[in-house]
Amino acid sequence: MNANVTESGPAEAPAARPSRLWWWFVLAFVVQAAAWTTWLVIASHHRVEEVPLITNGR
Repeated sequence: MNANVTESGPAEAPAARPSRLWWWFVLAFVVQAAAWTTWLVIASHHRVEEVPLITNGR
């Protein structure tokens, strides 16, 4: 008798481990969101004056 087959049928394979790839995507998204938030907060505290694109006669 085959070791993988029981009287009730074939033995179930162990549960497959979920992929960690999704966690890398989530981590990358969180890091990117934190970087943008930090950049926007810093930029909002250091406003830049409007720079004219054309100077008159200079």
